[in-house]
Amino acid sequence: MKLIIYIETTKEFDLFLNEFDNQFECEVVLGCIELSRYTKTSFEDLLILINIANKKKIPVVLDWDILNLESRFKKSIAVLEKIPLHDFKAIRLQDPGAIEYIKRTYPWLKVQLILENGNHNLVGLKSWRNYLGEQCDKLILSNELSKDHLRQYASSLDVPIEIQVLGRILLFYTPRLLLSPLDKKNSEAAFLEAYGSSEESPHNGFPLIENQHGTFMFNVKDLYLLDHLNELSEANITNVRLDLRFDSLFENHVKDLIRFFKKDISEKELKIKNDHIRPMIKGFYNVNKTDILFTKLKNKRIQRNDEYYLGEVVDVERNNQIALLVKRDGEIKENIKKLKLVTPEGKIKEIELKWIRNSQHEEVNSFTKNEIILIPFFRGVTVKTQVYLSSTT
Repeated sequence: MKLIIYIETTKEFDLFLNEFDNQFECEVVLGCIELSRYTKTSFEDLLILINIANKKKIPVVLDWDILNLESRFKKSIAVLEKIPLHDFKAIRLQDPGAIEYIKRTYPWLKVQLILENGNHNLVGLKSWRNYLGEQCDKLILSNELSKDHLRQYASSLDVPIEIQVLGRILLFYTPRLLLSPLDKKNSEAAFLEAYGSSEESPHNGFPLIENQHGTFMFNVKDLYLLDHLNELSEANITNVRLDLRFDSLFENHVKDLIRFFKKDISEKELKIKNDHIRPMIKGFYNVNKTDILFTKLKNKRIQRNDEYYLGEVVDVERNNQIALLVKRDGEIKENIKKLKLVTPEGKIKEIELKWIRNSQHEEVNSFTKNEIILIPFFRGVTVKTQVYLSSTT
């Protein structure tokens, strides 16, 4: 299985080379500010990184993953013409205009096609594969695909498949600059970071980035599939990507990650899950949750509203707390300390609460209709679970 990893600085390259040997396959992805969505690497630094890779005989791939407006596209081409493309084994693309430009201008240059933000069906994937022909080096698929879809696609496509197994999950992108108008002190900054919250749910802590390419919003939880590498290998997924460009992940964990891919340490010895600032999830890997949501929306168990009805679970933070939207006014009495929960699947759980808190994490003695209250985490409780007073039978 081939490891794909981004490197942005000479310091990161040094850390990588300290552990690198020929015991495992790898590709290093290099980019610069003008061509890559998230990198802070300048064009001058990119040339230095290319030189390091050549000396160490490390295979490198050029990252041109931005979506191009016409003016930006012309600037990207001007930068591209200054890069020694023959030093790269391939180029990573997702913009259709960039794909067409590389296909016509550099037909000898292999293309690694980024299809993470669309083309989730086999017909679309095969169409892109056929369009690029021999120039297609690999297809980079979305983490919104379940393992069953990945297995099916890998067996049906005659080209290597790559997926991300560690890193942030992109939820939203716009070419508009949404953060700088809110932060006039730093409005000239080339790279702004912030955290956002949802007005429609209790979720908060969405990482936000603004740079010259636009504004990006990421999931509050990061992707982690390192415990499924054997399963991915058996499904003929031959390329897996680590995105360590945020939260000091590279500096803190690259040594152990390379040792893990060389099989010097086990997955259980990795400390990423425990040390990471955000929770880790498997995304859509184990099940296509989109189908489950349709079942839940039609589920009669989540539509009841009788005299014992207390409210509905709107968020679950594993091993910490559950957020409940209450549908009635009330005081904290003994019958509210004991609740009955009915999950969307029809499972019934009788629980006894040690505490009830408001959204500011203060313990409360009463609550009002449409208020969010917090209760302790219980296993098996999911969003859309209905909550009743214990006096129900």
